Amino acid sequence: MPVVLHVSRIRRELYRAAGFADAAGDGDSSTPILGRLFHEVVAELLGDRGANAARAALDESEPDAASWRADLKRHAWRRLAGPRLTRHQAVLHEAGREALSFWSAVEEACDWLGELLWTMAEERRDPLHRARRAPPDVSEWMVAEQELSWELRAPGWSDAVRLTGIADVVLRIPGRDHWCVVELKLGRTSPEADLGQACLYHRMLAASTGVSEDGALAVVGFAPQRRERLFAATELAATQERLVDVIGRLAGVAPGARSAASADGAGADGDRKSARPPERRAPETLRTTERGAAPIVSPASREQAEQGRKLIETFREYGAAVEPDGQPIVGPTFIRYPVLLGRGVRLGAVKGRAVEVRMRLGLPAPPLINLSEQGQVVIDVQRPDRQFVRFADIRDQLPAGDPLHGSSLVPLGVDLDGKLQFADLSQTEHAHILAAGTTGSGKSEWLRSAVAGLLVTNTPSTLRLVLIDPKRNAFHALRASPFLYEPIVHGDDEPVSAVLRRLVEEMEARYARLDGADSLAQHVARSAAPLPRIVCVCDEYADLLGRGKEERQALEEQICRLGAKARAAGIHLILATQQPSRGIIKGTLDANIPARVGLKMQSPIESRMLLNEAGAENLLGLGDLLFRDIGPPRRLQSAWLPPEERVAVFGRVAQ
Repeated sequence: MPVVLHVSRIRRELYRAAGFADAAGDGDSSTPILGRLFHEVVAELLGDRGANAARAALDESEPDAASWRADLKRHAWRRLAGPRLTRHQAVLHEAGREALSFWSAVEEACDWLGELLWTMAEERRDPLHRARRAPPDVSEWMVAEQELSWELRAPGWSDAVRLTGIADVVLRIPGRDHWCVVELKLGRTSPEADLGQACLYHRMLAASTGVSEDGALAVVGFAPQRRERLFAATELAATQERLVDVIGRLAGVAPGARSAASADGAGADGDRKSARPPERRAPETLRTTERGAAPIVSPASREQAEQGRKLIETFREYGAAVEPDGQPIVGPTFIRYPVLLGRGVRLGAVKGRAVEVRMRLGLPAPPLINLSEQGQVVIDVQRPDRQFVRFADIRDQLPAGDPLHGSSLVPLGVDLDGKLQFADLSQTEHAHILAAGTTGSGKSEWLRSAVAGLLVTNTPSTLRLVLIDPKRNAFHALRASPFLYEPIVHGDDEPVSAVLRRLVEEMEARYARLDGADSLAQHVARSAAPLPRIVCVCDEYADLLGRGKEERQALEEQICRLGAKARAAGIHLILATQQPSRGIIKGTLDANIPARVGLKMQSPIESRMLLNEAGAENLLGLGDLLFRDIGPPRRLQSAWLPPEERVAVFGRVAQ
């Protein structure tokens, strides 16, 4: 079976080889979340149906190109861009310039789409159609989210490689011998990587759709000004030959090459382009536990491969045809089976058969079906011999704490490769974290492992903790810790709102102390003296909200203020709840806490409240989690901190 490699992996390699920052174009800088929002806005405009699509915006437009462009911009702001910016205002409040560039790019995209639609209407020369003042039907010449693939094998390779990718939009210009691949790029980009990606899509288009390899191909980006580049077939062919060597090396099939699964940057990072400096990257993938224990990840056994075959057959029986799309991947908690959807089969149809497949195959839990970070459809099935990841197993993947700055990385859990993934509190999208999970989900254990990771990589000079423990058992071992900013808060002795009010006062005092510095790290670097990061961890937020209307209002007021501006001052919130209901999540938390850790929940509704999509109800408990910041959730397994290790990390329990 061929090795599967995603286009995004090759683009990252081209970007890195070109020099990363030096290879970036001269467009305005952006943030990861704005890049994601731009993709969502333009993708919805390019849809062929629905109230958010461009066609809906132009139903009542005057029959001229200028009116079409103007109406598209109003529609994009009112229904798409404006609501998204409002929803993420807590994350973007320090990114005003980038947000303006984002809107400029959306306006450019509206101009481009309006001009394209008008040109198509003119070429059709359909007076009746224009009399209705509506755009033409684009289904014949535009395909959104086009899946592409190309299988190749070069001399000396140990196996074939199937290259897969999803083009944002593919346009075939009628009457012209070229195609247009629209990649929704916002801000700076790499010209070298753009050329390489264009070459790959050109060849993949020919392999997937049968179009001529002699046609030209155009790539459109927004930086935020629109930029279009047309590549001739001869120009693309020369570069394609050089890319074959890169593909073979990344796929691990060329002589002496590593596999794509173990290559740096693969796995749970998906298509994200991290701005984390090199010294803050996690160490190499963990393959075995300490003390010579069994591997956390291992090759698929014959029985596991047979289970994959039965899965494929069962989905076909229920009318949701899928095909294998690579080898099974065995993680500590579940086995992942990558698949390709059959012709005409929608992802929702496959998801809708999860319960029937569980009963048909006698699985202990419904399979979790979703898109992976690389854009593949994957089916996750629980391992019957589930492995638990102890904190000691991942401790050597924790970064070395800097004596001056400490570390802002919070361990989240390990991915399918056994690689520890982090949330970086210094980044806007990770500044505060909200976790939720029902009884038995591992919520408190996740909190303990997150705190343990911070303690191991910091000193009391670089980190202080505010611990809120209404149940009085989550952080008992830390009650005499030198890391405490103040004694552990239980909520009975004094209102928690008073504790948060003191954090707000500290935040304001720090802003005066920063004296123009943009962040805590910049201030520490200037002063050459540590100023501890303060992390407030609350084990059961919902319990605090039930202590009276006045206390609830005071709590929400302080959380709103901290969520909006505490990051630059080095103050962060990690809140957890068993009840991710509308009354708990929506409002203050939803607007001010961007990063989400979803453990097992009771219903799809609760999952949507926290993660904006269902799926957490099918998690396996005991630390099996979905982490969402930007883009689709990533599935991870939290580390377990057993009592004996807890004492060793947290310190001797006070008597």
